[in-house]
Amino acid sequence: FNWSLNCQEKNKIILIYSSFKSVVGLSGSCVLIPCTFSYPANEKTYTEFTGIWYKGNEKSTVYHTDTSKIIDSFKGRTLIGDLRKNDCSLKISSLSSSDAGPFMFRIEIKDLNKYTYKKKEEIVSITVKETPENPTVSVEEEVTSGKPVTATCAVSHSCPSDLPRVSWSHDGSHSSPSQPQNHGQWKLTSYSLTFTPSREDHNKRLSCSAEFKGKTVTGYKTLKVKCNQRFFKEPSLSYLFIKPFVKQKGSSDVKGSLWNPLDKKVLLWHREAPLFLSV
Repeated sequence: FNWSLNCQEKNKIILIYSSFKSVVGLSGSCVLIPCTFSYPANEKTYTEFTGIWYKGNEKSTVYHTDTSKIIDSFKGRTLIGDLRKNDCSLKISSLSSSDAGPFMFRIEIKDLNKYTYKKKEEIVSITVKETPENPTVSVEEEVTSGKPVTATCAVSHSCPSDLPRVSWSHDGSHSSPSQPQNHGQWKLTSYSLTFTPSREDHNKRLSCSAEFKGKTVTGYKTLKVKCNQRFFKEPSLSYLFIKPFVKQKGSSDVKGSLWNPLDKKVLLWHREAPLFLSV
């Protein structure tokens, strides 16, 4: 949702844009209200800007260029973009349920204009979400025992500057988090784990947990592990040859069986790969 407003007074216009009518933040994390503005240069450079954000009404100042005017419950928790670069975005840290509600912006440019965006269509609302989404774990549908593989864990969050702590259920090599990608209003950061699965990992869960300020959520994927034929034992002289046969006359696909009296195993074999059976 995009909105744009204008204030015209003696041919002086200020335009304000916000990316969303409402934004959702995670409790304990931070949230960002995107906001930009523009104004006619009139062949003049303006250097003095005052940016003000209110909550609910013009009596509750949550951000002011003069920090002494910020109400106590928001002091030290709000930051605004660089007004000299037309960025009026508001960041609120340590978000709590009491922060939910409508917010409005006021811009003052010395020798140009000033305006408060307090009409219904000009207000942005914040909603606070108590529980984060579960991470999404991705890995190959079937992995091979003894062969390294890389899994990813995608974590959704509302604050790229305050990423969650991520941990895996399997040992391995961790990579640095990816650059956050857009995920609706939130961001999506991916974490990678390179590990070597074993036969014991078959049908076990590979889990990824993300901790947000004491709130932990977990995603998982069940591993399907196939054996690596490179680790099968090759026939040796200790095996006794039993019942050779040829599948088809003239065929080179020779099959047969071997008996090993030492470990009591029968080896069913052919020219491609052996298979051991215990007896």
